[in-house]
Amino acid sequence: MSAAVARLSALPLFAIIRALPPNLRGALWVIASGAIFTLVSVFIRLATRELDSLQVSFFRAAFGLLFIAPILIRLRVNPFDSPRLGQHFTRAFMGTASMVCGFYAAAHLPLADSTSIGFSTPLFITMIAALFMGETVRWRRWSATIVGFLGVLIMVRPGGDVLQSAALVAIAAALLTSISAMMVKRLSAHESALRVLATFAVISTSLMIVPAITVWRWPSPTVWLYVAAIGLCATIGQYFWVRGYAIAQASAVAPFDYLRMPISVLMGFLVFAELPTIWTLGGTLIIAASGLYIAYREAQLGKKINAEIKPHKAPA
Repeated sequence: MSAAVARLSALPLFAIIRALPPNLRGALWVIASGAIFTLVSVFIRLATRELDSLQVSFFRAAFGLLFIAPILIRLRVNPFDSPRLGQHFTRAFMGTASMVCGFYAAAHLPLADSTSIGFSTPLFITMIAALFMGETVRWRRWSATIVGFLGVLIMVRPGGDVLQSAALVAIAAALLTSISAMMVKRLSAHESALRVLATFAVISTSLMIVPAITVWRWPSPTVWLYVAAIGLCATIGQYFWVRGYAIAQASAVAPFDYLRMPISVLMGFLVFAELPTIWTLGGTLIIAASGLYIAYREAQLGKKINAEIKPHKAPA
């Protein structure tokens, strides 16, 4: 794998990308991840025409494990060689529940709607950080969070029972994702990213075996391609997203994550002949504005803290 990466890095395009400023490179990674995650949603919609979303969730976990297994074997990574197995299991359970809810929502909601509701994850993270993690959240961030949830309420409008229930499941997915993200943040302080990813892949696959069997149908050859693409694209998209936030400032790349919305609108129109409603567009704008403001406030507070703890150099 390292030899293949080295060959790719030698190509002129990759040399140009490496020469870009870190924030711009990070933005490109995040944009690419958004496009790939949108493809995942498209493949979920296509696969769930034939299979239950529980079975598709199992295939996503299983194929994700299959794709990273060679890396684990090559690097001799034991997913269970950790003193924090309880935390890993809890995080994997939350992440798996989030995946199941997200796949159900993607199967039953228009592409733009499921994508937009997913943008509420930063709002839940702010709430959880304040109520359960002991972080200080001042009135500006609380105000932005409340406004963001008003945007969610605009999107979860009264309507058909199927759309209404699916929208609520999408909100549950965003909440569970935020809990999982906070747990990943804690685990990452002590564990490698590969171990966190590997443990999740093994546990989530195990958790989904029985639910998948209860609704099992053998996929057609075309659907086999869809579920394999879901596992591959989700793994690649996750890597791209982590890579983008690793090399750039979060406040600099966060706005580019919202480009998933126009991408999802385009894909929804081209593949499923869907167009977003005025409720979806209005709610998305409110959620995006509040999320961007929260990212901006976090960046400002981070600069203030760094300035306060930065050691003063003695005069020469």
